[in-house]
Amino acid sequence: MNSSNMISLFSLLLAISAPAVLRADDLTLANDARLSGTVRSINEAGIVELTSALSPEPVLLKAAAVAKVEFSAPESVPNAPGTLVELSNGDLLPATIESLDEKNLTVVTDEAGRLTIPRAALKSMQLGVHQRKVIYSGPQNLEEWLRDGEGTKIWKFNDKTLTANGPGYVARNFETPRKFILKFTLKWQANPGFQIYFADPLTPKTDAVDRYYMQFNGAGMEIKRESSKGKHFQTVILLARTPDQYPTNQLDVEIRVDRTASRLHLFLNGEPEGAGVDPVSDPPVGNGVGVVSSSSPGISQEIRGIEILEFDNASARHRSEDRGDSKTDSLISRDEDRWGGRLTGIRKGPQGAVFSFKSDFQEAPLELAEGDVSTVFFAKPEKDAAPEANNPFDLRLRGEGSLRVSSCSFSENAIIAQHPLLGALKINRAGVSAIERLEPKPEAKSTE
Repeated sequence: MNSSNMISLFSLLLAISAPAVLRADDLTLANDARLSGTVRSINEAGIVELTSALSPEPVLLKAAAVAKVEFSAPESVPNAPGTLVELSNGDLLPATIESLDEKNLTVVTDEAGRLTIPRAALKSMQLGVHQRKVIYSGPQNLEEWLRDGEGTKIWKFNDKTLTANGPGYVARNFETPRKFILKFTLKWQANPGFQIYFADPLTPKTDAVDRYYMQFNGAGMEIKRESSKGKHFQTVILLARTPDQYPTNQLDVEIRVDRTASRLHLFLNGEPEGAGVDPVSDPPVGNGVGVVSSSSPGISQEIRGIEILEFDNASARHRSEDRGDSKTDSLISRDEDRWGGRLTGIRKGPQGAVFSFKSDFQEAPLELAEGDVSTVFFAKPEKDAAPEANNPFDLRLRGEGSLRVSSCSFSENAIIAQHPLLGALKINRAGVSAIERLEPKPEAKSTE
């Protein structure tokens, strides 16, 4: 990365970690070491000054040393807007809809105020989005996890991370709803050896078990169904994702589990990678999560950032399914009705926004209240709204938003970022939860 981009990144870190913020921020360094503290200054060479409880003197970090910063939440965080706008490049923007005409969508955001988005830059809108309830976030300590006999020696806890130096097992039971999201970050030496069990009753190993598990090793990645009746193991999702496709030896995993519909979705590093249907008619009812390290003795691997969240998947399911003819707009209602045609406008009504949709099969346009709309897909333009550009920084917004930007600078209370579709943005720095330097997405190996 060139020095000007790194200075822009560190300038952003300085802006967001202003002295007024008393709670510590978490920094991930380029070698995956981690620090907590507050960025205080940066000099002309890009050296970052970090104050930390671990050192009586300020810590000086070289340019290009910081890969990611996760910012502590402000004392009060407003409820996220009810709509998630997806841009044509895949970025997500939480917003409140104000209006739509033939050329532009106007929205109001907590982070950047009122924005006018060209219609050609829109991919979809997901309505009725609610803040997900966090059931668990950790690990907080080792004692909250059950361990097998060897696990008392193998597993260690430090800096919100469970680390195993060899084969071992830890587990914990949760109050998990039928629909939930499991998130975690894996890190390994050499080749990984992980099995992550979920929807697990945590019964003794001798019992027949109904549960799911993800395994990741040198051969690739797979999510399987383990059953107490019939065929013991069956594949749900199989990916040709080998460890060498992740040069940092680290991977963010998100598994969305809908036991009502018997469906699972897998996301890796924030990108959708696969979906599958439980082949067994009755889904597992357990609520436990178990982690198995199958690495050789002395080989370290770790899991951190474990989160379990409630999952309301109606709108998410609509957004991920086949939208139909990409040359026309599509609208899906809360009652699962689907229309193709043209979204001609959105206007203010007495009880919220009103959508006008000209269906291919009706002369008069449909008039739908905002509360009756689940998802809108916009027609794909013949030409992309913007050419491919180098956008090396990912700004994570509070409320599930994510914007990839090419450059950043700052004022006293705001981040000034350049977005390829939205142009120059002035973002409230309290609305940013993290910034990360992006790695190129790995390419799947040929199976030939």
